[in-house]
Amino acid sequence: MRTKILRAALWTGILAPASLLAQQQPMPKQIKVKGKVQFNVPADRPAKIWLSRDNGTGKAIPVDSTELGPDLTYSFTIKQDHPGIYQLNVLHWDRISFWSDADVTVSSRGYDTAKMKMKIPHFYYVKGSRDNDFINQMELISTNGYLRMVEDYNEEYFAKQHKEKSGDSTWIHYLQTRKRYNTGSDDRKQRTDLVMKMYEDRPVTIYALRGRSDAEGLAKLDKLIALYPWLTEAKDMKATILKNKAQQMKLQPGQPVPSIAYPDAMGKVQGLEKYKGKYVLIDFWASWCGPCRQAIPKVKALYDTYKSKGFDVVSVSIDTNEKAWRKAMEEEKMPWEQLLSDNKDKTMEEFQFGGIPTLYMIDPAGKIMGKYTGFSPEAEAGIKKILEERTVAPKAKSAAVPMASF
Repeated sequence: MRTKILRAALWTGILAPASLLAQQQPMPKQIKVKGKVQFNVPADRPAKIWLSRDNGTGKAIPVDSTELGPDLTYSFTIKQDHPGIYQLNVLHWDRISFWSDADVTVSSRGYDTAKMKMKIPHFYYVKGSRDNDFINQMELISTNGYLRMVEDYNEEYFAKQHKEKSGDSTWIHYLQTRKRYNTGSDDRKQRTDLVMKMYEDRPVTIYALRGRSDAEGLAKLDKLIALYPWLTEAKDMKATILKNKAQQMKLQPGQPVPSIAYPDAMGKVQGLEKYKGKYVLIDFWASWCGPCRQAIPKVKALYDTYKSKGFDVVSVSIDTNEKAWRKAMEEEKMPWEQLLSDNKDKTMEEFQFGGIPTLYMIDPAGKIMGKYTGFSPEAEAGIKKILEERTVAPKAKSAAVPMASF
């Protein structure tokens, strides 16, 4: 009798196998999103909130938008076939992600009221389901990890400055030789791995697998695909990751640089052919990017030092606001060629970057020598070493699809 009851329970779903429950997970067809901000935008800016959904390809799909109410609140009603990752763009300032398997509520600061504005990550708790708490934890790990990285970089920078100005090397020696209990990257991985174990095999873990091209990440995606046939984003994400991996192989040192055909400040389409025989630094930037603007004086110093030795720079902006691009060019007065991408997403995909400034060093034959994310002291030293020693790109490790070169 007990065996019969157990079998009946399994088939009726009371004690259904985990894989069966995964496939038959209740999917709310409609949820409510409620939000409130502390500060409104100035009168000359749109007081709007935009809602988009991550479809697994790395490109958010716009879903809806609304005006901020007089009481600084807003709301959305989401109609869906299955839960997924959504993002709120609040007043073009805060960006907040959540999982849509239940109603959610969020409060954020809103528009920055400081005189000096800097866009840095900020964590906001989204009240929702237990699965949504996975995203809350991942966001907090990411935010704190970024802030720790900036803090570590700043301390080392000022320690070096202190040594140069005073001759006292105690501070920088301590930073460079002390044994840390954990590096920033190790700490972040340890925390991420723990949360992944806590939510093992849950569909929301797809949030942490975005962009992961390692074998473990792809295996986890395969598992989600098998467990949750309705989670179409997992299949699309895997296809996108594999496509990006193939493109990354084309951008390894020794490979020809992808062809460039972007309009200059006069509207004339330009490429890289004219730079044959020169070392070229391609700098991807934007007017709104603080680190990009801070790097420009350092790039100018490189340009002034090495331009007579066969070195040039080409800046490619991914601005979508041409007026802002032209205003930034006027302010920065960069003496090298300025180009504007006519398709930001395509440019970022072709050159495989998600953050700026991103720089590529190209040798006189049009081959990639190196890629730098951010103009760090290490990047600057690497570029100088190439120019001083007149080295060229190594032989490519594997053949790539033919691409334009000088």
